[in-house]
Amino acid sequence: MKSKAYILTVIYKFLKFLFFSFLILLFLLILSLVLSWKDWRDFGQAAMQGQANLKIGVSHLQTKNWQEAEVSLQLAETNFLKGEEKINNLYNTWFPVKLNSGAKQLSHLHNLNSSGLMLSRSALQVNRLAHNLSSAAFATNTDFKSLSYEQKSAFLQSLIALEPELNGLKANISLVLSKLDSIPQFSLLWPIRAELRELKDNLSSAYTLLDQSLPLLRILPSLSGFPEESNLLIMLQNNDELRPTGGFLGSYVRLDIANFGEIKRLEASDVYHLDMPSIGLTNFEAPEPISRYLKVENWYLRDANWSPDWPQAAKQIQTMFQAESSAAGKEEPSLEAIIGITPDFVAELLRITGPISVRGESYAAENMQALLQYNVEVAYLDEDISSWDRKDIINDLIIALKERLTSLPLSEYPRLMTSLHNSLERKDILIYFNNPAQQRVIEDIKGDGAIAQVSGDYLMVVDANLAAFKTDAVMRKNIFYQVEENDNEWLANLKLSYSHGGGFDWRTTRYQSYTRIFVPLGSKLIEIEGLDKAQADISSYDDKILNKHVIGFFWTIEPGRNREIKISYKLPNDVINKKNYNLFVQRQPGSHIEQVSFSFKNNRTIEQFLPPINDREIRQSEVYWNDNLNTDKNYQIIFQ
Repeated sequence: MKSKAYILTVIYKFLKFLFFSFLILLFLLILSLVLSWKDWRDFGQAAMQGQANLKIGVSHLQTKNWQEAEVSLQLAETNFLKGEEKINNLYNTWFPVKLNSGAKQLSHLHNLNSSGLMLSRSALQVNRLAHNLSSAAFATNTDFKSLSYEQKSAFLQSLIALEPELNGLKANISLVLSKLDSIPQFSLLWPIRAELRELKDNLSSAYTLLDQSLPLLRILPSLSGFPEESNLLIMLQNNDELRPTGGFLGSYVRLDIANFGEIKRLEASDVYHLDMPSIGLTNFEAPEPISRYLKVENWYLRDANWSPDWPQAAKQIQTMFQAESSAAGKEEPSLEAIIGITPDFVAELLRITGPISVRGESYAAENMQALLQYNVEVAYLDEDISSWDRKDIINDLIIALKERLTSLPLSEYPRLMTSLHNSLERKDILIYFNNPAQQRVIEDIKGDGAIAQVSGDYLMVVDANLAAFKTDAVMRKNIFYQVEENDNEWLANLKLSYSHGGGFDWRTTRYQSYTRIFVPLGSKLIEIEGLDKAQADISSYDDKILNKHVIGFFWTIEPGRNREIKISYKLPNDVINKKNYNLFVQRQPGSHIEQVSFSFKNNRTIEQFLPPINDREIRQSEVYWNDNLNTDKNYQIIFQ
């Protein structure tokens, strides 16, 4: 055993080594601070001054002080460039850089400074774009309505020409966000973490606004009457009486726009003003369910949206509109676009404009649909208005809403653009252009309302309220969908659970729907439970045009009652591969589904589920999840 003296000697030598190592390290740190102190000081001053200049410049930009903004933003750019130079010096003079952790901390500062530099340059770009946007009137006028025709034209032409520059700005913001995301929460920048979070939130909002708005610039000429007048047909789809593309086509609006936003015609009409005069003068064969359950021999405009695919439905609407207009002695010009909107979109606009007063009544987002229906279905009788003129109030409502929208202050335009994007995503607006190039733009922004063509599994439930008044307003609908692997086959089980919360009155009655389930082409129906097969008119067929298999049936639900239908079918084998399972669930426009519940079971271990929603549970080879159906949903299950 070694002596105690020997052990003490070893400890003494170790402490001596540690002491001299500490002295050397301290000397190196002091030397590093001496060599880098000036760069640290200059960097701090440049960064703080750059941040102050940037803040002042943005403030000037917001108040349209273009020249002052230019000066401040150029100073910000100069200061951030100086900060860039000092950080590069620190990589050579600051001793901790030699250590891995020190280099990382300095790189975080570098990313922050680079972000400031890019933001100052982006703000300069915005300032110059805004300054050069030929709309000097906006310096004194605060809304689009107050501009003269010449000012509106110049503004819209300049806005259209800005798309390339705005795309560049979007790319710069994306790069800045990438740099900021690379900065970890625990770093030298910990003291300003709240400011960094706020900056990222603001930049994300700006990026989202550009991402949503830029595609609309490409269709702005067609929607603003440039270079030629735009003739638009807007179909008002009442989703309280749900139909395949969003609702019953009870009314339509003819809108003609010329010369960058000059409204030449804005006229709403009852669809029966075309349907009634065309009786015996047009000859369109109605789809069999419409003929059987609505007891009509001919097909009229009011029922033209039988296909759930908006491009297909819009073409049918356009053909019938032109034919019925001619039969009624109202020759119409060729149309640029056919647009479908639901009351949910109008309600979204009213949330921005606030309530509007029409004929002594206040229409707000919360009451607009029910109040309008009451006025055109019941109240007109007490006001001595003929049934032929009962929907004239829609004209008054549209004109009042147009006045409020064009009077919005510019500060509300970002909110308006966001609402427009959200409505397109929810399919409260559907657009079909006859011009193929414009239609491709609509397809890119998912505003075309087409039946999706996807690989993997697919599901869309399409209800068609047939002679059930406005009963969809009181229906509660839930969907349950299960896919299970069984003996190398994929079996799908779909359950529709509908509840009727209304009664028998002027607005609601017995619910009657011809419902179609759209599933992957090649699927085979096994069984339907919960229907009287003798009365349900069950069909199962391939729709080669829409590239889907369709299961259709007619069913009814009494007021105050619940009803469930279970449908089982076999999916084609190529729907699921060895690596993953993809499911695309498409929303029927205008529908209000409370919840969709899913179950997936197979013989392989599940590695990942996308997107990462909260309400889900994974059990090795099984996964269960619940979601809403406010928009189309795409899910992916990845196997190990």
